[in-house]
Order: sequence, then C-alpha cells, then structure tokens
Amino acid sequence: MRFPTALRERMRGLAEAAYPYEGCGVLVGTRGEVTEVRPGRNIRGPEDRARDRYILDPRDILQAERDADLAGLEVLGFWHTHPDHPALASRYDADHAWPGYVYVIVSVIQGRAAAERGWVLEREAPAEFRKEPLAQ
Repeated sequence: MRFPTALRERMRGLAEAAYPYEGCGVLVGTRGEVTEVRPGRNIRGPEDRARDRYILDPRDILQAERDADLAGLEVLGFWHTHPDHPALASRYDADHAWPGYVYVIVSVIQGRAAAERGWVLEREAPAEFRKEPLAQ
C-alpha cells in the first residue's frame, strides 16, 4: 500500500500525542493508496487498560465511512499505537481485526514514534496477520 511521507508524519504526530495511551484512527483513500489519516477516539479509559488496548469509537468509523463515500474514497483500514512496545500485531489485535482492512501499528517509545508496520488479517480462525508493505 502506498502511504505518502507527509501522511505518515501526520499519523506519527497523532500517535505521539496519544502517549502513554494507545491512540487510534482511520485510514482513508483509494484502493492501494492512503490519502487521509484521521484521528479517532480510544473509548477505553485509563482504568480500562488504555495503555495497552484500544477500542476505536464506532462513531469515528461511521463518520469516516460517510465522508469517504461522499468524496469517492473508501476506508482502507485503521491505525493504532503500541506504547513502549514494537509495531508487531498482537493476539488481541488479530482477534479484533476485520478481514480486508489494513492495520497500521505505530510503536511509540517514551513518547516518540519509533516505527510503523502494516498488517492485514490473513485468516479469521485462527486469526492470523500477514505483513503489508507500506511504500512511500
């Protein structure tokens, strides 16, 4: 998937702003290219494992879908952070993913975005991700 540098930097900035909690959002574009990075709300609170879990507010997903449809675009996937952990898909991530979408995980180490990797759910049961290359 093509993910232009300016949009990656936007995502990384949003990821850093969410630290020490998991940040999340929506990726919009045309098939194979991200054209917009949208912030989302993690509706898990600090008392509900927000440091290592996220639930993207469904209203943010619905709004992104509506806006994308009006613009002739589509929701390509989602992004979220792993505070002080690598950008590797976890079992929790796989168990809560939807097939057909790209999931970009941003590793944020001590408040700084360190790396990002793309993943696609390869199969649902048992849930398994495959790497999705992120091209400039």
